[in-house]
Amino acid sequence: MAEVEAKTTPRDVLRVVFRRRRLFVVGAAVFAIAALIGAQYWQVKYTGTAIFERRTDAAGQESTSRTQSDSFESSKLTLEHELAGRTALETAVEELGLTKGLARGPDGVYTLEGKMKKQELIQDLLKDIVVKWDVRSDQVDLISISFTHNDPELAQEMPNTLVKNYITKASEQIIQRLTDSKDFLQKQVDTSDVRVTELTKQRIEFEAQYAGMLPETPGALQQQADQMQTDIETLRRQQTVALQKLERNKELAKGTATDPDEPVQEVRGPNPEIAEIEKEIKDYKDRLEQATTVSRMTDNHPTVKTLKMKIEQLDEKKKYIEKTEPEVVIQKVFDTRPAANKGSVDVTMEIAAAQAEVDMTTAELERIDARLKQVQGLLANYAPVRQQYLELVKKLSEQEAEKDRWQKRLTEVQMALSAEVAKRRTHLNQVQLAEKQFRPSSPKLLYILGLALVGGLACGSGLVFITNVLDRSVFTTQEAGTHFGLPVCGVIGEIVTPHQRRWRRMRRLLIEPVVALLLLAVAAVAGLNIVLWLQFPEQYEQWNQAPWAYVSRQVADGAQRLRQAL
Repeated sequence: MAEVEAKTTPRDVLRVVFRRRRLFVVGAAVFAIAALIGAQYWQVKYTGTAIFERRTDAAGQESTSRTQSDSFESSKLTLEHELAGRTALETAVEELGLTKGLARGPDGVYTLEGKMKKQELIQDLLKDIVVKWDVRSDQVDLISISFTHNDPELAQEMPNTLVKNYITKASEQIIQRLTDSKDFLQKQVDTSDVRVTELTKQRIEFEAQYAGMLPETPGALQQQADQMQTDIETLRRQQTVALQKLERNKELAKGTATDPDEPVQEVRGPNPEIAEIEKEIKDYKDRLEQATTVSRMTDNHPTVKTLKMKIEQLDEKKKYIEKTEPEVVIQKVFDTRPAANKGSVDVTMEIAAAQAEVDMTTAELERIDARLKQVQGLLANYAPVRQQYLELVKKLSEQEAEKDRWQKRLTEVQMALSAEVAKRRTHLNQVQLAEKQFRPSSPKLLYILGLALVGGLACGSGLVFITNVLDRSVFTTQEAGTHFGLPVCGVIGEIVTPHQRRWRRMRRLLIEPVVALLLLAVAAVAGLNIVLWLQFPEQYEQWNQAPWAYVSRQVADGAQRLRQAL
């Protein structure tokens, strides 16, 4: 029965590594040294970082919080493009003089080759720019821009230039947007003001045309018409009395013989009882209204019924008097003059006064009658006229409200513009300028050392693995039995000749220590070179010019510090 092949254990792996430890150490050391030496040819890059802030004044924001379209909030959406976009980078490249060597035509315009080179330059620079929001809030925004390049001066100047140009451009844009908004809103306010003036003029003309005839309800017009009817009846009675007086005076003027005991003139007027009855009716109505509203009496209350009954009785009495005796003699005039003086100048004056009264009442009747016809016509056309008036008033109110809205927004924008011009609203300040970088940002020292260490271990392990796979030698009795398929009966020790023994002793005591020290020295020198190159540029220059002098000086300084410490 064939023997089952044993699985490889970690102990077997360690045994193999230990057996080929020299190869492992040499392979790892060589790779580490090669990595340390090769890293020096890695292109060095420097990163400059500039930080600026946007801060909104609390007082300025409170008065203009609703002016979002003109605030810095709208700029946040395009900040990265405006800060480090192609257009901004083109301006910075021109300002820093990076396009001086590009081909230009006689007119100073870039040639096709120059344009291509400039485009490639900007495209390469765009890849090395990073914009980050360190802080983002309504009150404060903190933005950093980093630029990486192999030139430390350019790595310093580029972010500073971009930030400076952006702050200038952003401030100008905010002021320009606010100015445009102010001009637009001012135009809207002026247009609304013109419309309000026109509608106000139309309303005044409409009210003048229908002066006193635009009540809230048609009942008011009806009340006016009823009042005019009453005034017309009163004037007609006055006209009748004036005509009677005129006729009597004319008879006196003719010298008609009259009885001294008989009046020559009777002045008739409205029956005074009607006025007294109307006064009583008004008094009872006031009492009825007080009883129903103040005392909250119902229609079935005895007092309310009694008052209504009294009012009905007085109305019937008033109607009866108006039918039977609407007018009575309120004054009698007797002629006490001698017969010889009758028909004198006094009578003529009385005739003229009576005629004037007749003319006055006639004219007043015509005026009130014309007014009554106008009110009746307006009452007949109340709905369309009222609708036209209400539409005019509504348009005027809407236009005034629109004007107020535009004026309010204009005031807010004007306040925001004034605050922006005075630098009291949006603050764009450079918090931190990019400084000149003495230590490169790439490559990283830890990355190189890690690569040398991990890569060396991997390289040594790989060499051991490959050598072990390719080696057909048998090292143990178990491997011999497995390889040849025969039982092992005995083991003979290695036969070493005196020459081999001397060679092994020399290799162990001389060659291997020397090689180890040499590899260690080379690795140390390569590591020191990398450390000085990346972390201490000034000392690296000294080391590069005079290595032994630098090492001697550092050793002397170390010894002196040690003596001082002891």
